[in-house]
Amino acid sequence: MISEQDFNKLSKWIYENLGADTPLFFTRFHPDYKLLNLPPTPIKTLERARKIALKNRLNFVYIGNVPGDEGENTYCPNCKTLLIEREGYLVKKNILRNGHCPVCARNIPGIW
Repeated sequence: MISEQDFNKLSKWIYENLGADTPLFFTRFHPDYKLLNLPPTPIKTLERARKIALKNRLNFVYIGNVPGDEGENTYCPNCKTLLIEREGYLVKKNILRNGHCPVCARNIPGIW
């Protein structure tokens, strides 16, 4: 099992070496095919990892393979506005304006 210390070390390394705007994805494992003997990743583990990475000042931390989780979405790091709402691979809402938050005008890195 991955410890809180491991999540801290990972997110601090990303912040220091790659920058706060580097996206980080924690993806849930699902047993399938030849790995049916392994349990799925607990959602609480993914949520804990995301919380730690956000606390360590990473701006874009996501949770994958958990449809409906708020960690699928993109939020403005400045004003916390929901910018891109996702469900699985579906983008349900995107309110970015020319790559910027429409509320506070913060630039959101990416190709939009």
